[in-house]
Amino acid sequence: MSSIKSLAGQTIYYGFSNIASKLLNYFLTPLYLELMTQAAYGEMSTVYAYVPFMNIILTYGMETAFFRFAKKENKAEVLSTSMLSLIFTTIGFTILLLLMQGTVVNSYLGTLGGLKGHPWFYTWVVLIMAFDALTAIPFAQLRLENRPIKYAMIRLSGILTTILFNIFFLVVLPKFAPNVVNTGNQVGFIYLSNMLGSGVTLLLFLPQLLKIRAKFDFALWKKILHYSLPLVIFGMAGMVNETFDRAWFLPEFLPGNNMEVKKELIGIYAANYKLAILITMFIQAFKLGAEPFFFKQAEGKDPQRTYARIMKLFVILLCFMFLFVSLYLNIWKIFLRKPVYYPGMKIVPVLLLANMFLGIYYNLTIWFKLTDKTRSGAIITLITAAATFFFNWWWIPVFGYFGAALATMVCYFIQMAICYAWGQKHYPIPYHLPKIITYIGSAVLVYYLFDLLNRTILSPGDVYAAKPGNLLVATVLFFGYVWFLLKMEKKEFGRLPVVGKYVAKL
Repeated sequence: MSSIKSLAGQTIYYGFSNIASKLLNYFLTPLYLELMTQAAYGEMSTVYAYVPFMNIILTYGMETAFFRFAKKENKAEVLSTSMLSLIFTTIGFTILLLLMQGTVVNSYLGTLGGLKGHPWFYTWVVLIMAFDALTAIPFAQLRLENRPIKYAMIRLSGILTTILFNIFFLVVLPKFAPNVVNTGNQVGFIYLSNMLGSGVTLLLFLPQLLKIRAKFDFALWKKILHYSLPLVIFGMAGMVNETFDRAWFLPEFLPGNNMEVKKELIGIYAANYKLAILITMFIQAFKLGAEPFFFKQAEGKDPQRTYARIMKLFVILLCFMFLFVSLYLNIWKIFLRKPVYYPGMKIVPVLLLANMFLGIYYNLTIWFKLTDKTRSGAIITLITAAATFFFNWWWIPVFGYFGAALATMVCYFIQMAICYAWGQKHYPIPYHLPKIITYIGSAVLVYYLFDLLNRTILSPGDVYAAKPGNLLVATVLFFGYVWFLLKMEKKEFGRLPVVGKYVAKL
């Protein structure tokens, strides 16, 4: 259990700051939805959907490669070589992107993302990506050196700076200078706020960066690139499913030619997508703690059994969070602010389930990272990307933005299944498959039982109304599922610190 406790500790340490920062940022969503039109919110969501693609190109797998090679090679040389590589490429790409400003701003993307006529919007976004790329290795260094307090302080400082500037530009400044901020340029000030937050993060890392020796090992760099470059394909193809629905699939495949209507639909989709991020935050927290932990655990005895136990506990927590969000959508809808966004809430359970599959997939990817078969990961995500294109092309014209959510779920399932089957051939791990399937299946059944009761008995006229009857039934079903899990895993939970002694009495 010591290894499980170690991972739990790392997930809490590094995950807390990540979850806290995302939650703080999450609370900006009601402000955006209150001040912006659906179309403007759709424009901003489209631009931010492209940012992860560029971040993958700008970092080109260096973060994961740093973890891998810092365990195998001279740590100081790996740090200096990877950081210098990242600095030179980031500067080069940033200059190139800024030179392309006119082309991008006046392109189809510029029109769709609201950049046309606002070239400075584009400049802020490019600088956000550059600053974030330069902090990738420093954040990884803190995780590798197990320095969670500094990690959390820097992470939270950046996001608090972003929030304060958002409030200043969107709430305070318009009261004193209404001509400076208006509905036509609000999005630009949001980009500026994010850029300033990313810039503060980079400044806080300067003392750490200045301590890195300016030594570049070309032979080591070639080995690092051989490992990391397939991760670019892996990441890019993965982003096709994660963000390309807003970036391209919805604008391209939604019926009709009215771009403003499409922007409004994308705004509804993006706003409801935010509700699914509640489960994504935990997955991100787990990734932050798990990646260095898994590499370290591989050096020990029989790591596969530990990985299997972690997967089971991870799935249990995902199921718990799936129901916590989906059963109480009538409360979570308060973050959407305006009733115009409520029809899109039907996509939330589908996206929650999709993110469950994505979280399991992240857990499964350890096999090709440990065996240095990163090209296998690239192949898996390329297959998934092809499936993503096909299902979005098929379903969006038929089901609208619900088709995009459905395609996301199906493609994450395909990705997860392929990764599991392939991994068992190269790095067998004795996952508790029957239990995992049972827990996920029963969680989904509980939600759809509640949905059926809600539509036919509890609130047939308004399924998302916050009525006492809805909340009571949701709570009974939620705790009924928790009791089921505790009974099924009584021995496992009984071994946990603090709560174990109470579970053992059940």
